[in-house]
Amino acid sequence: MHFSVCLTFSWALFALVTSRSVPETSNLPARRSYKSITSAPSLLKRDDYSDAVAKGKDLWALLQAHCDKEVVDPSLAKLKGELKWDVIDADEEDADDSEPADGSKEKLDELGINTCTPFWQRYATSPFQLVDGESIRSQFSNSYGTQVGVIIAEDIKRIKGSPIAWSTVTAMIWQDTCKNVDKTDPKSLQYIFQDNIVNPETKVFIDKVGMGKTFKPGQEGFFALLGSVNGKGTAYLLLQHSGIIGKKTIKQIVTYKAEDGAYQMYLEFEEWKPATAPGPCTSTNTPNDD
Repeated sequence: MHFSVCLTFSWALFALVTSRSVPETSNLPARRSYKSITSAPSLLKRDDYSDAVAKGKDLWALLQAHCDKEVVDPSLAKLKGELKWDVIDADEEDADDSEPADGSKEKLDELGINTCTPFWQRYATSPFQLVDGESIRSQFSNSYGTQVGVIIAEDIKRIKGSPIAWSTVTAMIWQDTCKNVDKTDPKSLQYIFQDNIVNPETKVFIDKVGMGKTFKPGQEGFFALLGSVNGKGTAYLLLQHSGIIGKKTIKQIVTYKAEDGAYQMYLEFEEWKPATAPGPCTSTNTPNDD
């Protein structure tokens, strides 16, 4: 186990680097609790697992060929202006917001990744929409460890049918944080952690393929997790935003349980290399359903 001693980070220094105003704490979504939610197989359709495996195989074929056309994203300024999304930083006075969430920190320390560097927690929320008589909005909350190449997905809620996906917002904020906060290369991204997984379908998949295991491309468990709700967004990020993060593919997917029992997994990347005999590109501009 890797242990490191963190020095207190100066928020005053951050204030010099970025001119963003500090939002009121009451306006921020609360960090998700780490209470584990019991898996509920009865909620799943019989073919959900096989559908996820098939989805994962399709996404993997596209990743091998890297043949999807890159999405032309709205700029962060357009997202916040014309599209009226709020993109805010965590309360800079809350020291916890400069560190990764506990469940991910345990594994990062184990991997020898420096968790003393800032993990900028940034939220993106869409305008409210009336859906079935209820006013709701999409909300994406991630922590960005730009100095160590890590994104931690902490809270993902997307309104069904919304044209703006988690992968799109995450790519834009990753690029903005790298360039304007930490002055690092956006192409340094190496890991995406799915922290405190609460989606019952993904949890059942993890129980089925195995907790505490490493899955390589070609294994059924790899495809099932890649095609899951908590996996496919990462595939779209790699496929459609290579202009920001570079051409990458997935080296492995690892499942593990946090000390408090929360379900966790991370996807590790490696540089993409052309396949010796790539299959035909049967799909381009794959619609995001992450």
